[in-house]
Amino acid sequence: MKYLFSFFYISLFLLGARSALYAQQLARTADRQNVVSGSKITNKLQLKWKVQTGGLLYGSPIVYEDQVFIGSCDSTLYALDKHNGSIIWRYKTGGEVRSTVAIDQQMLFFLSSDGIFYALDVHSGTLLWTFETQGERLYDTWDYFQSSPAVEAGTVFFGSGDHHVYALDAKSGKLIWKFKTGGIVHAAPTVTAKEVMVASFDGYFYCLEKNGDLRWKFKTIGEHYFPKGEIQFHAVAADSSVYFGSRDFNMYALKIKDGSGHWVYHQPGSWTSVPSLAGKKLIVTMSDSYSVLVLDPVYGGKIVEPAVPLNVFSSASISDSVAYFGALDGTLYQLDLLKGEIFPVFQLDLSKKNSAYFFDEEGRLKSDLQDRYGHDIHKLFRGYLEMGSIFSTVWIDDATLYFGAADGAIYALQ
Repeated sequence: MKYLFSFFYISLFLLGARSALYAQQLARTADRQNVVSGSKITNKLQLKWKVQTGGLLYGSPIVYEDQVFIGSCDSTLYALDKHNGSIIWRYKTGGEVRSTVAIDQQMLFFLSSDGIFYALDVHSGTLLWTFETQGERLYDTWDYFQSSPAVEAGTVFFGSGDHHVYALDAKSGKLIWKFKTGGIVHAAPTVTAKEVMVASFDGYFYCLEKNGDLRWKFKTIGEHYFPKGEIQFHAVAADSSVYFGSRDFNMYALKIKDGSGHWVYHQPGSWTSVPSLAGKKLIVTMSDSYSVLVLDPVYGGKIVEPAVPLNVFSSASISDSVAYFGALDGTLYQLDLLKGEIFPVFQLDLSKKNSAYFFDEEGRLKSDLQDRYGHDIHKLFRGYLEMGSIFSTVWIDDATLYFGAADGAIYALQ
């Protein structure tokens, strides 16, 4: 009997410590599949808590043990109690924080617009070490994110506005290697057992060996207005394939081994944003087509393409047969993967207040928007922020959804 009790308590300990045993990062894992099973999310989500920061939020929250971590454009990284939103600690940097943290072995890693990569103690926010890059920079109006690190087997990987991909020793911050691309690297690296895969604004997708050597690189096709075929978002890897989108209106599926092609899916008139993977369905958020693609990952055929009101620039977070994502209209949506239908599940107060300025009574963008913004597309997209646009990838933690928004607030829904 005593052995039975011992086994019982050991099992409880292991379950409680599980989050401490595995690294947590953007899209949950280093391969960026962004899927979790067994969550208990209700169909009628309500606001559990909301915490206001001093700047816009582009990065995504990460939940680790009982804390939520997210950076803000007020140059601060926040650690919050996941149950009530109370601030446990905060860390001030010298620039906006648009990078999503990665956490492993009680250490937290992120990049700031000051060009410095930080490692903090996850519980106290104490600085452990820093690494200085050659500086950050923005590519254009739609370059919303900085590279979010991937951490795997004691090494942390990230990209930089200085055109490099870096690999650092997670414990000391010592440079292991760096690899130079031809452009800004704001995509998060996608890491597997043997490869580090990352894209650049130069229009190339790079597959590197774990020692930093180039295995292969793939050039996107390019498009009339975006001839480089810039790649700004992370890829997702599964089995022997890697999937990523580009500003050239294409979604690519390549073989990880040698970079040869599986398929290319063309989306007329729209960037393909961020992929995530749910078994036999590849979910791809989209920009100007105002839709979400669900593709067959093997052959690239379209399964369904439900509509959304506005651009989506985050990964769809998948829980069993349901996916969650936010859009520039300040609304959180649910995609039923079985029915292929999308439903709004939560609208920000700022969106409720200002959406009528952008949408007519039937939910379509008003025809005179371009005239009102002087046909300046940059001003228009800055205007969308007045609805509290959601750029965060949602973090699913059992029965709760966490995300940040352009209204500067961090949200927990249950």
